[in-house]
Amino acid sequence: MARMQSGKMAQDKTGKRSKLAVSDSAKSASAFSVEYLLFFRAVADNLSFTKAARELNIDQSWLSHKIRQFEEMLGITLFIRNTRHVELTAAGRILLEPVQRLSTLVEETRAVTEALCESMKGVLRVGCLPFSFPDPLRTRLMDEFIDRHQNIRLQVTSGPTPMLLEQLRLAKIDLAFVSAPFDESDLDLLLLRENEFCFLIPKDHILASKPMIEEQDVAGMKLVIPSPNYHPAAFELYYRPLSNAGAIVEPIPEFQSAATYAQDRLQPVVCTRYAAERYNNQNFVRRPVSFLPPCRKYLARLKERQTPSQILLWEMAESSLEMARKVAA
Repeated sequence: MARMQSGKMAQDKTGKRSKLAVSDSAKSASAFSVEYLLFFRAVADNLSFTKAARELNIDQSWLSHKIRQFEEMLGITLFIRNTRHVELTAAGRILLEPVQRLSTLVEETRAVTEALCESMKGVLRVGCLPFSFPDPLRTRLMDEFIDRHQNIRLQVTSGPTPMLLEQLRLAKIDLAFVSAPFDESDLDLLLLRENEFCFLIPKDHILASKPMIEEQDVAGMKLVIPSPNYHPAAFELYYRPLSNAGAIVEPIPEFQSAATYAQDRLQPVVCTRYAAERYNNQNFVRRPVSFLPPCRKYLARLKERQTPSQILLWEMAESSLEMARKVAA
């Protein structure tokens, strides 16, 4: 038995590798660090340990040591070295191609990681409608985002939907809280709220006793509405039907003050139910309207441009909406 073991050992020393030795070498090869591959590529690209060490900003003797260590781990010689030059062996040339691919991947990963880290500590630019500040969902999202991600500064821009969407497409903002209608073709959208329109009517007005305002009821009625310049497409969809039905409309530029404006003149105002609930004025009654479509509010982003901080707020909005749906169910 001892003679057999001695024979096997002698056989190994002559250079014929046993199955056990091959297995150990394979384990070593699979355990090496990516660092070895990057060192190998630098020497292979430069065919010089001096130039490779300078490129890697490390000591030349340390690089030579790491390459020899790598060769020992693999059990193969990668470079032919002499006093005049360095060249790849056949095995080194075979290894170089996949190592170059890996090096490219490592460089791309490093660049993405650096960009990711930078974006996670930068600025998230958000566009909001002037009337949306009291919106509890928008306010809750913004407050929660600030609490969770204190290294990201929120920069808020206010304006009408057309202006916000223009800034979104010009990459001047990252997200926008907007009101339909608009061109949706290049946008990702989250429907935040769908709100019915209603009338705020003075209590002594002739229509205050009606349970719902019909199209024929508004003929000759003086109504406060937003300026058509604010959001022309929305004006055509939501407010043009009023004048078409014979209402005498009075557009005002600062529609967030519409309730106060109407109260001073004891004049009906058209607004969303959500806005009417906020006014809570004892001199007015709220009545639904049958012939105007609901107003839809969205969170919008460009399909082709997303950033990590933008995604964080987007996913928070998705989660909040999902929770609201579960509560409503």
